[in-house]
Amino acid sequence: MSTKAMEAEEAILNMLQRYEVLAMEDLIVGRPDFTWGQLFLAVDRLSRTNVIALSRFGLSYHLRLMPCEDQLATPQGQKEPAARLTSKAEAYRAEIRA
Repeated sequence: MSTKAMEAEEAILNMLQRYEVLAMEDLIVGRPDFTWGQLFLAVDRLSRTNVIALSRFGLSYHLRLMPCEDQLATPQGQKEPAARLTSKAEAYRAEIRA
């Protein structure tokens, strides 16, 4: 994988950790240092490896980090805070850097 592709994936993961849910349009506008195609390919790779979820919302697509299966719920059935749902993204980052 090229350095620019890894940088695009890292940029997407950083934005999703900050905003939790992100519209594809906001990603493209918020990262003018990448082309639309670079961001699209990075979103495609991240969604195919289940690091992020891509869902349609009206005419737009929204991105969010996928939680790890062991972190989906607390014993009381409540969802975990977003800050604790990023270990899958961290594991993916370590994998692509190796």
